[in-house]
Amino acid sequence: MSHAITPSLRRISSLALALATFAALILAAPRAAEAAPNGYVEMSDGTLIAINVRMPNGFEEGERYPTIFEMSGYDGGSATGRTISGDIADETGLTFLPLQDDSRQLTKFYYENYVTIHASVRGTGCSGGEFDLFSWRSALDGHEVIEWIAQQPWSNGRVGLMGHSYGGITGFMIAATQPPSLEAATLSGLIDDLYRGITYPGGVSNYGFPLAWTGGIRMFYDVGGGTAPGIVRTQDPVCMQNLASHRRTVLNDPIVQGISDVDGDWWRIKSLVTYADRIEVPIHIAGAYQDEQTGPRFPHLFELVEDVPKRMVMTNGDHGTQQDPFIMADRVKWMDHWMRGINRGFGSVHCDDDDDDDCHESVTTYLDMRNTSQGIQPSAQIDSKTFPLEKTEWTDYYLRSDGRLSTQKPAADEGSDSYVSGSPRQSWSYQAGPTAGSELTTPEGPDELTFRSEPLTENTVIAGPIISTLHVSSTSPEPEVFVQLIDEGPDGSKTYLQRGMLKGSHRAYNPGMSDWDGSVLYRPFHPHTNPIPVTPGETYEYLIEVFPVGHVFRPGHSIVVKVHTPPAVDSFYAYVPKRLPGMNTVVHDAEHPSRIMLPVQPVKSNADFGPEPACGELHDMRCVPA
Repeated sequence: MSHAITPSLRRISSLALALATFAALILAAPRAAEAAPNGYVEMSDGTLIAINVRMPNGFEEGERYPTIFEMSGYDGGSATGRTISGDIADETGLTFLPLQDDSRQLTKFYYENYVTIHASVRGTGCSGGEFDLFSWRSALDGHEVIEWIAQQPWSNGRVGLMGHSYGGITGFMIAATQPPSLEAATLSGLIDDLYRGITYPGGVSNYGFPLAWTGGIRMFYDVGGGTAPGIVRTQDPVCMQNLASHRRTVLNDPIVQGISDVDGDWWRIKSLVTYADRIEVPIHIAGAYQDEQTGPRFPHLFELVEDVPKRMVMTNGDHGTQQDPFIMADRVKWMDHWMRGINRGFGSVHCDDDDDDDCHESVTTYLDMRNTSQGIQPSAQIDSKTFPLEKTEWTDYYLRSDGRLSTQKPAADEGSDSYVSGSPRQSWSYQAGPTAGSELTTPEGPDELTFRSEPLTENTVIAGPIISTLHVSSTSPEPEVFVQLIDEGPDGSKTYLQRGMLKGSHRAYNPGMSDWDGSVLYRPFHPHTNPIPVTPGETYEYLIEVFPVGHVFRPGHSIVVKVHTPPAVDSFYAYVPKRLPGMNTVVHDAEHPSRIMLPVQPVKSNADFGPEPACGELHDMRCVPA
């Protein structure tokens, strides 16, 4: 969950090479004048938490200011704007070096009116203590720092939380501790459920980004951005002493916990869904559907937070999109509203069940976010009060014979289609770029099924969660089914929108814990606690969560659904095969109506979505040319 402000990470071909290069350069790093960190706050158990404080532009002694606070396990208390790697790049012109900017760049939007404070999670950077990933103790540290901030002579007592990725997840948990001086939060890059949202989506093992982050990227950012500045730049003796106190309980390591394929208490206590009902301050959540690092399940948290003003911004994009100035403008307005009393139309701070206006909710879905000379810009947006969007027209597209996809239900005699299960040739790498693809990975073949709608005659907008209901039999006792939603242009180009997957032995689901819109099931809850192998040859109903997405299908385009085995590499995910090869058969007749349900949104006849984007023009969405 690396900072979006370091886009070089996405193109690093070898993490090991980057780590080795950076470690060597640290020894020769130029000494910066500023201290990093520039202070410590003692916790109730005696642990020292490193912080970095920056006063607002035009700061006047004796004046009191609101504060923006972020806490993470990367640079945190050592954050000053440029890292040691950035110093080296400035001195040598080696612009390819990773991690040149730290999280101070994320708070540059607040310097005019706020004190901005960054802190290091205990056991990381220059903070002391034992590191425990996404722990309640670390969240309580944030609570204590917030209350310390409120007592400082430059503070007006109002503190707001900001964070992205690691800082966003940590910030969400800090908010759940309910600090009395916390006024509002703006958080992004969130993972709702560590098991379902990223490590075992649908019960399928993802040893890509979660393993790379846990085993390398997190430590790289911690050492390079947090520890090294405090030692190399200033030779801070407190930092050195705290570094010597760092420790780790082996059983708390995610790699150890990830050995088991089933859900359990460790995953639950590390997941934000467990704490969402404790949020008591206005909260802003931003996310991107194609986020290759923390995934697209962030809307689930918006649903779970209740009885407070809340706002969510959704768009296509990657892990860095939530920190783009276009999105940040909305986030700053949110904080100004609650922290500085500048009315931006976001409601009031008090919620009363008898007055819906007091509990204002808003959702903005940006459509066709694309790269322009003025930065990223959408072609249109949908404003809603809820998620799922209140005007959603849940529309079933049925798998039909001859590869058709239709809103008409199948006839009794339409039968089934089979594909070879076990081939991961559909693999692709996010690092290769949004137009990556070849004749090896994209053409139709015997290892997948393709279902295609007739070309659409009008703009068709979808926005929200998706579910695919497939009736599948297999010759294997452990099939894994992968569903891919694609927009196919008239020229045959394919824009990959979203995907979902399910391990056959994890097919059991709990209706009571699933999510419904009235009588419509839109997100199934699979317990993932008691796998039951399938009986070869027997047909089962698989309820497959396809992650949320927002998109415009233009006239002449077709909706395409592909069904195949999980690819070996999927963006920044790596699905480790634990299945046996076999033959999977998808049944689609009147008795077994296999289908995908799309969240179609009403479109005005005069709606203008601008010119049709060229393949690869949509911001960080994969599109393979014909």
